[in-house]
Amino acid sequence: MIQVLKGKRVLITRSAGQASEMIARVQDYGGEAVTVPLMSYRFVPVPRDERTRWLDHVSRADLIILTSGNSVDFFMRTLDTPARIRGKRLAAVGRKTARKLADAGLKNVYVPEKYTGKALGKALLTGTLHAERIVFPHGSLTDPSWIHDLKSHGFNVTERTLYETVPDLSQKERLAEIMRSGEMDALTFASPSAVRFFTEMLNEETWKKALTASVVGAIGPSTAQSLDALGFAADVIPKYFTSVDLIDALANFYNKRKKSST
Repeated sequence: MIQVLKGKRVLITRSAGQASEMIARVQDYGGEAVTVPLMSYRFVPVPRDERTRWLDHVSRADLIILTSGNSVDFFMRTLDTPARIRGKRLAAVGRKTARKLADAGLKNVYVPEKYTGKALGKALLTGTLHAERIVFPHGSLTDPSWIHDLKSHGFNVTERTLYETVPDLSQKERLAEIMRSGEMDALTFASPSAVRFFTEMLNEETWKKALTASVVGAIGPSTAQSLDALGFAADVIPKYFTSVDLIDALANFYNKRKKSST
């Protein structure tokens, strides 16, 4: 692999358990990955008096939508037995989410061409994907707009928040120190919440200076929109919205820059 990131320091803001592939990819390109997890996740258990109803909705659903690896993990924790969803039709946003389902023995999975919830909603609205009773377990910061569209068109959707995404405040001082050093060449964000927590954990002068001075990578359009709302455009957005593709796109950005300067 061409060492196009040699001498580059790349900030990885994903949670510790999700950063390994990005770190390895940066290193494959010869760069140095600096990991500062900006968020952590807390399980929201289904209350005992609602558990029977929740499991009944799962049993009767003809489609279960899972938009991330986290949603897969936390959803599986709510089940009394994996057999409850064996043979069910599933829909996943992204191949990594689908792979996690496959690892759990669940392979009847629809994945939209674009790795977004809106693309999944469009597939249902246009009839590309058929379902009448839908179960959608998700996190506290999930964008609900496309689900609202489905409901307004008559789809029966049962939602439940199964985990909370919260800032990892134990990293606040370390993040500030790294950003004040001015030594980061690139910043990567894998979700709108990562952008949000980045700005919340730093003072305005520091985060604005960091976003101005560094190459900024966003994993997909919703993350890029979060940056746009702050007045900063993402320099890098991958074609496929995965963490490894984000690093590949970053490497391609630097490779093109190098060629244009020679």
